[in-house]
This record gives sequence, structure tokens and C-alpha cells, in this order.
Amino acid sequence: LLSTPLNPLQHDYTQAMQRSGTMLLKLLNDALDLARIEAGRLELEPVAFEPRQLLEEVAQLEQGLAHARGLRFVLDAAADLPPQLLGDALRIKQVLLNLANNALKFTEQGSVTLRAQRIDGGLQFSIIDTGPGIPEASQARLFQRFEQVEGPQRRAGSGLGLAICRELVDMMGGSIELESRLAHGSTFRVRLPLAEPPAPLPTAVPSSDRCYRLLLVEDDTIVAAVIRGLLERERHAVVHVVNGLAALAELAQSSFDAVLLDLDLPGVDGFQIARLIRQREHRQQHLPIIAVTARSGNKDEAMARDAGMDGFLHKPLTGEQLSQALARVIGSTSTAPVVPQETD
Repeated sequence: LLSTPLNPLQHDYTQAMQRSGTMLLKLLNDALDLARIEAGRLELEPVAFEPRQLLEEVAQLEQGLAHARGLRFVLDAAADLPPQLLGDALRIKQVLLNLANNALKFTEQGSVTLRAQRIDGGLQFSIIDTGPGIPEASQARLFQRFEQVEGPQRRAGSGLGLAICRELVDMMGGSIELESRLAHGSTFRVRLPLAEPPAPLPTAVPSSDRCYRLLLVEDDTIVAAVIRGLLERERHAVVHVVNGLAALAELAQSSFDAVLLDLDLPGVDGFQIARLIRQREHRQQHLPIIAVTARSGNKDEAMARDAGMDGFLHKPLTGEQLSQALARVIGSTSTAPVVPQETD
């Protein structure tokens, strides 16, 4: 909607809806993360990642909020950062985004700096702001659940963010500390033990400006309309079906560059559909399949890979996430059309 022609009042309303949805999603994710931590079901998934790229992604996400508040967001990454490290990049990014968001929220003027430097056996991340500082009496309880610093922004959050940051950093074997003085700003420091992988791995997938023919398998019409709109804005051709059997029928008569497949479909689920597609492929054929799901379990991605899927995306998602996933799976696989085998 924001990418379509709107008058100023409609644009303001739409931005308010987007901000409210983003905040609601954060509150839900915080509650889910806390529940998983308490149940001992939150598992880290260490993989090789590029620390500089991760920092640039965090900075890019924070630039918009900083600009809206009239602040500068500064990325200060040491020149000697390793090209790759082993760690749960998603959870590291979650911690840094949470700390950076808090710093921007409570800073009225000046800047917020995200600094990264090597330490013995890992990295140290520092989030430094020029805000009002945090009273010493509040610092000790700030990492407790449902605790927030008093101020006009107090209601713009759950009071869970810093508690979850501490839990995640503990799970990663690191430490988090706060240094703050009234009227002199605050600095959060996160130290994480991160090993270097034994051999260099492929770099980030380059973006592609190709237009693809895509099959979207999604039973929720609203979700399908959103995903279709995001894809068509990038000039991709999209065929939408609401169940797995209809997807197999489309694949029997048309060729596609990739399939976007919901996992929880009526009748035959996405896992079974992916297996059927793989069973019907001839030798040398491989149709890229990307799982698109609202599931939040730790083992769902592994199950999707076992079923033959090449990518995995969580709803709600952005156009950028879709583009990156398509570039990744189509760039690394053969996109010959699937032709079902004859059956008796």
C-alpha cells in the first residue's frame, strides 16, 4: 500500500498501521522467545556468517528510525574483523537490534554508535548513545523481566527486550554489561565467544534483477495477496493456487522457476508436496522450492530441508527477504521445469 499513490493523510494512516503492526509483531516475538527460554526449548543454530555484513544489515535497519528522530546512526566496525565466524547470526542480530532500538528510543539528540572489535576468542559489540543516561538505582534491575526505565517512551515496549538479550547472550556463552552516567549517555557492551570456521565459505548471494515465473502455494487468501503483490512489484509472474494438489496439477502442465510453498496446507501438507515434486523429477532436474511458513519451531527448517526444500522463510516477510531467497535458490540450482513421471 505504501508503494502506491496515496494522499498525505492516507500515507500517514498507512505508516501508522505499519508501525503498529511492527510493534505488535515485536511484542509477540518477545513473549514467544521468553516462553521458549523458560521451557528450555530455545535452541541456538550456529552457522558461518560474515560479521561485517551482519553489522551493515543492523545499521541499515536502524538508519530509518534514526533519521525519523533527527539522530545519526554510526557504524564503527574495526578493520581487522574476521571475514567469517561461527555463531547464531539471527540471535546476534536480535540482540544488537534490540539494544540499538532502545538507544534510539531514549536518545533525544546526538547519535547512537554501533561499534564492533576483536577480542580474545570472539567479538565485542558496543552500543553507545548520547542520551540522558540511566540512574544507577535502575541499572541493576534493567535486565529483569517487565522492567523499563521511567520516561515518555516507557509504554513503547514490553519490558522484555533486555531480559531476552541477557538470556540469549548467556546461552551463547557471552556477557552483557551496562555503563551509564546521568547526562552522559549509556554504553551497552556485549562480548561473545565466536570461533572462526575452518575454511572460508561462499560469500553472500548476489542480488538478481531477473524476472521469474513463480508458483505460490498458499491457502490464506490475504497472505497470498500480500506475497503476490510483493513479487509482482519486482515484475515476477505469479500463479497462485490454494492447495498442494492444485500445485501438482500446475506443475504438470507449466514450467516455473521456483515454488513458494506454505507448509500448513489443507489436505496434503507442504512437506508431502515437496517430496512428491522431488519424486516426480527426472534426473538432472531440480525445481527450487522455498518454504514460506508461520511456524516458529526450531526443527521446522531441518524438516523442510529433509523434504527436499531449498529455502525457508518466516511469515510475515518483506519484499527484500523474498528477493534474496529467490536469488539464493535459483542461483544455486538448475531451474529446468518439472515434468511428472508416468504412473500406472
